[in-house]
Amino acid sequence: MILLGLLVYLLEVGNAYADSLTLQKVCVLAVENHPLVESSLATLEEGQANYGIAKSAYYPRLDVKSQIGPSRNEQQKTTDMGENSVTLSQKIFQFGGIRSGVKSSELKMESSRLKYARTNEDVASLAISSFLAILQAQATLDAYIKAQTFYLQLKDNFIERYKAGVSSKADAQKIEVSIKTTEALIVVQREQLATTKLFLANIIGRDVDEVDPSAELLTAKIEGDAEDAYKRALEDSLPIRAIQAEIKAQEESIYSKQTEYLPNVSYEISAKEENLSGGPEQTYTGQLTVSWNLFNGFSTDETVNKEKAMLRRLRASRKMAELDIKNILDEAFNTYSAAEKEHVLAREAYDTSVELISLYLSEFDLGIRTLLDLVSAREGQTSAAVREVNSRFSKNRAVVNVILEEGRLAKVLNLPKRMQDLE
Repeated sequence: MILLGLLVYLLEVGNAYADSLTLQKVCVLAVENHPLVESSLATLEEGQANYGIAKSAYYPRLDVKSQIGPSRNEQQKTTDMGENSVTLSQKIFQFGGIRSGVKSSELKMESSRLKYARTNEDVASLAISSFLAILQAQATLDAYIKAQTFYLQLKDNFIERYKAGVSSKADAQKIEVSIKTTEALIVVQREQLATTKLFLANIIGRDVDEVDPSAELLTAKIEGDAEDAYKRALEDSLPIRAIQAEIKAQEESIYSKQTEYLPNVSYEISAKEENLSGGPEQTYTGQLTVSWNLFNGFSTDETVNKEKAMLRRLRASRKMAELDIKNILDEAFNTYSAAEKEHVLAREAYDTSVELISLYLSEFDLGIRTLLDLVSAREGQTSAAVREVNSRFSKNRAVVNVILEEGRLAKVLNLPKRMQDLE
């Protein structure tokens, strides 16, 4: 019978989590439904279009022109009734300016791609935070419910003792106070749990009933120290790589603008037919043109200065991004270390409190311990349980922050390939 009961319980638990949201599913839903991802994707598509526009400089331009209507030349006494022309033209040499312009657009597109990948990770991280908040709220609620169950059982025991004349009515009232206090905590915690579920529902675009508590991330640990993580982040962090691509793009853009100081070479081939009053007349042209803008009101100078200022701003942005990552990693490692120590102490306190209550119950029956001793011991156990929950999830959040800044969140969670740096 015991084995059958256990089997039924396991089936019920399995069914309860069969339709629950896993951490991976939550991340995928968040990326599929969050407007930040859509906005970032539109920016990426804009960058791809700009790159396509820039590449058009490598190809010749073909223009077809047709004019209909009279045009009178009084000196030659001729009337032109219209003309048709076809022109092929292309800029073929600008001292590398064309190539640099195209390369700049390609690097900007790469930066947009990396920013889009980072947006995927940011949204996934937001979903993970809400996911962890739900599990933390549920674990805290469970701790309060266990405390309430203990007090209710203790109340029943004291009612029996009171009827037997062993305990006073005041003892039962003391237990009632503890029950009401715990009920209040349970009400608040249920509201907290409902709120965290609403937050996650808003992120993923669907209702949240249950979440799967067996996520591998809950057992993940931080490897190495903050300095090691910082070195990895400088190489793999998506924001750093995105800014670096922008810096290279700006360097190419500056060179492209500087070539405007130099001459450029282009060609033009055209065929034109004019419908003159004396009959049609065809004209064919093939020209190689060298043009050199020697003065344009210092427009080129100011354009180059503007591009250089943008480059300085991007380099400063990279330094700020590196500093932000350093601060985040230092804080995450310090939080993890403190939470790990707190978790060990809370766990030890909880185990000790369980043993203490067992001893107090035995000694209470012998008249050595009072009701206040039992209540105090149980309050200590509840406090230790809540501390254990808080420290455990504090460690989880620190782990998420570290792997996010290192640029490997999608790989660690085994998310879809399109979310893994979009490679």
